[in-house]
Amino acid sequence: MSWDPGGASQGKGKLYVIMRFLRIEQTLFSLPMAYLGAFVALKKIPPVPVLILIFFALFFLRIAGMTNDNLADREIDAKNPRTRTRPLVTGAITVTEAKVMIAIGLLGFFVSAYLVNFWAFVLSPIVALVVMTYPYMKRYTAFANYHLASIQGLAIFSGAVAALGLYYDSLVKVLEGVPWLFVIATIFWAVGFDLYNHIPDMEYDRQMGLHSFAVALGNLALSFAGLNQLISVIIDLMADFTYGLGFLSYIATVLHGLIMAYAYYLATRNDFGRAFYYNIYSSIVLGLGIDIDVVLGIPRL
Repeated sequence: MSWDPGGASQGKGKLYVIMRFLRIEQTLFSLPMAYLGAFVALKKIPPVPVLILIFFALFFLRIAGMTNDNLADREIDAKNPRTRTRPLVTGAITVTEAKVMIAIGLLGFFVSAYLVNFWAFVLSPIVALVVMTYPYMKRYTAFANYHLASIQGLAIFSGAVAALGLYYDSLVKVLEGVPWLFVIATIFWAVGFDLYNHIPDMEYDRQMGLHSFAVALGNLALSFAGLNQLISVIIDLMADFTYGLGFLSYIATVLHGLIMAYAYYLATRNDFGRAFYYNIYSSIVLGLGIDIDVVLGIPRL
């Protein structure tokens, strides 16, 4: 129960502290999904400059969002034994430094969106608003878990917009081309792994008056996480069929589900740290499998 992805050991260098603070490896949750959105929307490889800009947009938004999350929760984290080693709590990163990082992150995100295409830039404030308001939602509603999950879904949405905006002047056509089934499936998937963060803090959050489905459901929270991820796999399979993808996409989807199942098994054994990180692997498997399927043009089943 002591696992904390944002904790930083004492006596480490500044770069290490910043990397732990941002949990930069978790960008791997979003990047395969963003590329999935772009590849499926176009049914071909997007231009390389767009792929690079998608990476930078996610990278900078990660900086802004995670820093804002840590800043908003600084006092809460200081009282939680599990999160007392986070850099903003220990002073390894100052409040002023955090505010500068938020400004840099948002600026980098908006510049990246501007360089992608017009519609990506127009829609970028909505994406940023969803990301930046997340840490405040758990003060009010358990649906904060779905708010966080929607950020992962927006990765697919944003990747699709980045690709489609190169070819369509109409916002309606851009939105019609978004693979919405994958967006929805990703939201259900992300609710499951987000609860791996909240279940260990269930009692603490209840005492602090914070909200999540872990607090609301108690001992049923883990089953709820598993149910959400099962729904996500079913919708992913529907998406494979709806968007005319080939057998490799179905294989990737099944593997994605099996990895999630193993992560769920680990969670039942209170190994929430490994369960959480196995979702990175499942994301990579799904994203790469579908992208390769699109690139190779494998015939649909």
